[in-house]
Amino acid sequence: MTTTIATLRPTEAVTFDQGKLATLCDRMGPRAESFIAGVLADVETLIDAITRDHAKTADLSHHCFELAHYADSIGMTTVSRAAKAVLDCLARDDARTLAACINRLQRLNQPQGNPGWALESATCPTTVA
Repeated sequence: MTTTIATLRPTEAVTFDQGKLATLCDRMGPRAESFIAGVLADVETLIDAITRDHAKTADLSHHCFELAHYADSIGMTTVSRAAKAVLDCLARDDARTLAACINRLQRLNQPQGNPGWALESATCPTTVA
């Protein structure tokens, strides 16, 4: 008899605050698309840095603070909450939960397992003139 052990990889959709996106699009007009694309690139880069530098507490804290700021700026609520959860784990010196929160950020950064992360899927509301 062959035994197979399944590996669980939870999937979680990356959600956006539609009101914040609408306000951003209204305020920036046609420049909003390139701004959002730039922030999404920064978010991806920061999550990669968090993965790489997770053993360096000062770097990890800095990267997560920046990540929460960027994610908040475009209403990327899921990523913002995940980054703030890492900061909370650091503040509580909770290594076990910290590892889980960093893994969550890594999963959120993988578009193939996460519908809705790709820019093509995230459209600006139609409130832009």
